[in-house]
Amino acid sequence: MIPALLAAPGAGTAAPIRRFHTTVRVRAEASGGAASVLEHTLQPGCVAMPVHRHPGATEVLHVLDGALVLWLDGAELDAPAGASVVIPAGAAHTFWVSPDAPSAARALAVFAPGGMERYFEAVAAHVPPPGAGRGPDMAGVLDASVRHGVEVDMGSLYELIGRHGLALA
Repeated sequence: MIPALLAAPGAGTAAPIRRFHTTVRVRAEASGGAASVLEHTLQPGCVAMPVHRHPGATEVLHVLDGALVLWLDGAELDAPAGASVVIPAGAAHTFWVSPDAPSAARALAVFAPGGMERYFEAVAAHVPPPGAGRGPDMAGVLDASVRHGVEVDMGSLYELIGRHGLALA
């Protein structure tokens, strides 16, 4: 039997990727691998990441504050605070905060099975903070994607950024 866990307010491990801030609230190990919980914060006008898919994990996004726009298998969905979106394993998706949004959006991402927190931590290790004077180590980012089973469509950024006036977080 897995022991119960209370993740206290403010607890967790930060995995910031420029202006896309992720905090790992519950690691997969705490649930015997069944799930992990991440909290994402994304600034207005930013797209979290390129369109991507994770064939090995279902994701449920629950918007806590602000509003997200999701691109899910070609459809755009508005997700205001209180909305939950199920992203089936293997579905192509990304999300952003509208440039005219009054504030950042904050969402919980629950992954089943767990383990996606390791992907976010691996990518964060290859992306310096804004103002660091150097860009991301893209070879490292792409290698992390392959190692963690995340398929990334880097070319999708051009279309999303151009059509919606966004910037990569």
